[in-house]
Amino acid sequence: MKTYLLLLFLVPVAAFGQYPVFDGANLANNQAAHVEDIAKWVQSIAQLKTQIDQLNQQISLQSDIRQWQGDPVAAGAKVVLVGLGQQDLAQQYGQVKTVLLSLVNSVASLTNSGQGTYRPINDVDLSGNAFQPDPLTHRRYSVLDAAQANSDQVTDETQAREDVLQADIAATLAQLATASTDAEAQKLTAKLIVLNGQLAQVEATQKREVDAVEVQKIANDSRKEEEMQAAAELEMQDDYLANQRVSAFMQTIKLRTTTP
Repeated sequence: MKTYLLLLFLVPVAAFGQYPVFDGANLANNQAAHVEDIAKWVQSIAQLKTQIDQLNQQISLQSDIRQWQGDPVAAGAKVVLVGLGQQDLAQQYGQVKTVLLSLVNSVASLTNSGQGTYRPINDVDLSGNAFQPDPLTHRRYSVLDAAQANSDQVTDETQAREDVLQADIAATLAQLATASTDAEAQKLTAKLIVLNGQLAQVEATQKREVDAVEVQKIANDSRKEEEMQAAAELEMQDDYLANQRVSAFMQTIKLRTTTP
């Protein structure tokens, strides 16, 4: 009986005699792992902030590029095409040669004084009648005068056109210097190319008409030499035929002889 009571007394002591155990090493490891996780979070947040800053820079750069490039349609509306319309680009100066030849008066060059440079030719013959030149012979000189007059007309017309183009080029260069976008600069550069092309075409037109006068003068001189050569050959032929006729005539003459 005593033994049974002793066992009953000892059982509660064995059942309720447990105390909490403090593990310092495990707690230190957990704290170190937590600090390491916090450090990784801080590093990840810094990297994310760097990526956000880089993205903002890219967005700002793209915005600057778009702003610099500009709107081509809006830039085109700012480019004023003064003197570059279809009518201006297809403008003809002076008269074409076929029209020029159809209007030429064959003997008009005789009375042309070249604005006081020459003396008009309106001589009279021995009978006091007005001199009547051969129209076909003098037509070449009338054509040359017409070519010279056409060259003067083209020079005057192209000079006016050249003044307009030069003024437009100067204004476009000033606009190009202050262009705020690449689209506007490209539009103005294209306009300058067209203006310079037009200016070169105008200058070429002037030179072409001057060359036309020179070509006509060369043609006249060449024709004159040819006619002089033909006249000389004709004169030689006529002299030969005249000598033959004189010789034949002399052979038909019978001289009368007289006896002393």
